[in-house]
Amino acid sequence: MDRQSREDRLSKCHRNNLTEKVSRVFFLLLVLVLALPPAGACEPDWYYSTEGKDIGSVAISPAGSLIAVGAERVLFFSRDGPLLGEVPYGTSVLMTADGKYTASVYFATLYFFFNPQPGGPADQQKVTKVWERELSEQVFSIDMSRDGRLIVGQTTKRRIFIINTITMAVEGNDYGIDHMVKVSPDGSRIVGISQSEVHSYTLAGLLTHTAALTTFSAPHTALLPLNGTFVIFNDGQTIRCVNSYNGTELWKGQVTGYVSSLSMNPAASAIIAGTETGNIAALNANGNLSWTYAANPEHRQASGITCTALSDNGATIAAGTADGRILFLNARGELTDSWTGKEYIRYIAMSSDGSTIVAASDHTIYAFTSGASSRPQPVTSTSPSGTTPAVHSVLTTVGTQVPVSTTLPMGTIPATITEIPTTWSVIPTATQSPPSLITLAGSFLLALLVLTKKG
Repeated sequence: MDRQSREDRLSKCHRNNLTEKVSRVFFLLLVLVLALPPAGACEPDWYYSTEGKDIGSVAISPAGSLIAVGAERVLFFSRDGPLLGEVPYGTSVLMTADGKYTASVYFATLYFFFNPQPGGPADQQKVTKVWERELSEQVFSIDMSRDGRLIVGQTTKRRIFIINTITMAVEGNDYGIDHMVKVSPDGSRIVGISQSEVHSYTLAGLLTHTAALTTFSAPHTALLPLNGTFVIFNDGQTIRCVNSYNGTELWKGQVTGYVSSLSMNPAASAIIAGTETGNIAALNANGNLSWTYAANPEHRQASGITCTALSDNGATIAAGTADGRILFLNARGELTDSWTGKEYIRYIAMSSDGSTIVAASDHTIYAFTSGASSRPQPVTSTSPSGTTPAVHSVLTTVGTQVPVSTTLPMGTIPATITEIPTTWSVIPTATQSPPSLITLAGSFLLALLVLTKKG
């Protein structure tokens, strides 16, 4: 065989080998693509930037059809992302259990709004301010009964204020002895808790019971059942449950790491705790540990659990982390999905059935729905003509028709009514999440490297 023939044969052999390698690479790539979840399955359905305005909290209606966000003003979104309206002002937001009303706080002022109703008649597609209250001190925290009839809170000097949203009566005291004050979901009891005592108050703010506590650290989160007969709170690495009348300890549960977040379903049958070390734990109604999930097995710094939420039946759990992850678990504590971002996740809220989950970093809102097949189409920020989509931007103010009570039994917190503008512009709608191709590209390069080495 002459030299030219040998070279032709070697060249043909080389081409055949190369073709075989490329075919094997694409076959492996096809297998990997089919094995991976659909692109974007773990991405938010939509996200929204508040353009540098700090987010203070998020709230969601039971069906997940309406989302409220406090970011210096109050933003109202429908489930699939369009902005229904925005009103000044608010950092903390709370929504009633029927999704009809939202309360917000901005410095020393409280606001109460009638919510827009997605899918309702045109006259209900707007935000209506019901009333506005200004206190003499900045508000430190608020809580609200499920029906919205009672709002309880503290000022920065720990004075308690109580507002009946129906009669507009304002009550309170200036004891300043509690780390936090909570109202039971049914509105029948007001409970305060400090590092050394549990206090019971009347609906007028009068102290009726004091029970001693022995704790290792000041509680920063507390939960009450429907009727407020007991209170669950954090104490270092311990979760404690005590009788809210006499302070008798009913149970305590130990978790791994300092408790950074607590959440509970309405039946108080499931309690979810997150820790600063990155663990998630579930306890039952008796305080027994049901399961734990290690979200930070590598023990990375700044990767702890920052917020948690669960559905009413306890079947769906969501948690945010300091390193930007959002985790989704089932009732057995198994990770079912996750998403990784770059920002500290500070807040998370879930609809009653677990179908809609909203999380927030300092300046971005992320919305998820369960199951790719049920996901709504991402919204666009402009219409085909390039103009802002038509949304209801005229927001009316309802004048106060009930006299304001400014007489407080235990110290005075003056309340005044001020008018605010009745019309505000609407900012752009949510932005579609970009598809993730990093995993796909990485898989292709890995397969190519392996076959090249073998060749």
